[in-house]
Amino acid sequence: MKVKELINRYINIKTKKITAICIVVALVIACVGGIIYATRDKTPSLVLKKDKFTVEYGEAFNTDFKTLVDTKNLNEEDIHYLQHNVKIKSNVKNEVETVINQDGTTSEKDKGYAKVGDYKITLTYKNKDITVAVKVKDTVAPELTIPENVEIVQGTDLATFDFKSLITATDLAQLNDVQIDHSTVDVNNPAEYTAKASIEDINKNKTEKEFKVTVVATDPNVETKTEIITDPATGQKKSVVTTKPKINTTTSSSTNNGSSSSSSSNNSSNSGSSKPSTGGSTSGSTGGSSGGSTGGNTGGNSENKPPISEKTIVYWAKCDCGFYIESTISQNEVLNKIKKHVEDNLWTSDTCGHYNYGYYEK
Repeated sequence: MKVKELINRYINIKTKKITAICIVVALVIACVGGIIYATRDKTPSLVLKKDKFTVEYGEAFNTDFKTLVDTKNLNEEDIHYLQHNVKIKSNVKNEVETVINQDGTTSEKDKGYAKVGDYKITLTYKNKDITVAVKVKDTVAPELTIPENVEIVQGTDLATFDFKSLITATDLAQLNDVQIDHSTVDVNNPAEYTAKASIEDINKNKTEKEFKVTVVATDPNVETKTEIITDPATGQKKSVVTTKPKINTTTSSSTNNGSSSSSSSNNSSNSGSSKPSTGGSTSGSTGGSSGGSTGGNTGGNSENKPPISEKTIVYWAKCDCGFYIESTISQNEVLNKIKKHVEDNLWTSDTCGHYNYGYYEK
């Protein structure tokens, strides 16, 4: 046999042996893999992020797969499997509010958050139920806005004074009425006092703030009243005391023929006070006698009347901060003083910057 044929036969034998060995190894691997495949549970386990959730009232809470299931150790295939095989059932429902539409009809609008309470979410997987508890609670107190200072006129009845119109309260939950404690304020004694305002929502969250109450003295010559205005800088309502001089009016009486006014009485008095002629104790003529008699009577009445005093004009000016000045010289004098007061205190006081002025007679 030739050498070439011997070599080819040898290679064929070796190749068949190698092929047989490869086939055996492949069969072994397949058998082992099959055993492993048959004994491995391919379904992933369900792991929750939490079994209890606490949510603040007003915050949105989603009851979906992403919020509830922990997938950080799973591959995409396992995550996909769970998403299609876990059933979620929840009794968490968002609050709704009734809105009026432009056509006059009403509809309900989702607020985006659930009301305060306890809820339950059930996840069903492999015929087993897993429960997640959700608690929505309100721990945020209402916001309360109130002026730093409330001015009232001396003698004001605090039981009827409208403090509530000066106060703004906001909260997600329903609010109870604003409560005012003004027990420390003595309305009969002009001074500065401290009062309190408080507000509570239906979930027992409470806010309390102190504010200043200034009792402004009254003047019999000045008309003083309390007004509630809107501060143009903040848009907040505030209480201020405004004043203006009272108008003094006088009346004069007139008489029919034969009677005299006060000015004619004065003239009669002057006439009656003249001395009689040297020719006798009385005037020689009837007219003179009458004049003397009339003068005596009128002069006696004039002596019993109080002297008429001249009226004085008092100029005044008052700043919103309570600073008050008067002058009997001129209006310009009080204006110059009040302007200087405002300029000196404009940057250090929130109330300086506006003033009233006028005059009255006394």
